[in-house]
Amino acid sequence: MMTLVLIFGLRALVVSIANQRTCEWANIDNIELNAKIDIPSIIDSDCVYLESINTKKAYFEFNLNDFDADHYIEVNKLKTLDSKHIGVDFLNFNRDSLKLDRLYYKSRNGKKSNSYVLFDKVKGQIWVSIQYAD
Repeated sequence: MMTLVLIFGLRALVVSIANQRTCEWANIDNIELNAKIDIPSIIDSDCVYLESINTKKAYFEFNLNDFDADHYIEVNKLKTLDSKHIGVDFLNFNRDSLKLDRLYYKSRNGKKSNSYVLFDKVKGQIWVSIQYAD
């Protein structure tokens, strides 16, 4: 019986994290669950939730000292960006610095959210935009 309670409690916690909209509690976990991307150890971040459009926008910078960008791209199934017209507005993103040879993306449409991830391989920066469905 205790095992069943533990399983349901853990499931309720995961559902709670997946449904979070704020940038405070469980922000990285929420982004990982909704965008299906791993956020490794970070050295800087920024996040905003825009209630008017039900969208969370986040920015992360990684420490590149012990970071294998090629492995990260492979594991997270990122694709090479081939257009400067990404059609997504990201937090803290300077479009003037778009260099297609170092940018990778992942786009996901789900039942509860749609997400778009952009990763700069050279700078170790990632931008995430999650549009929640409800």
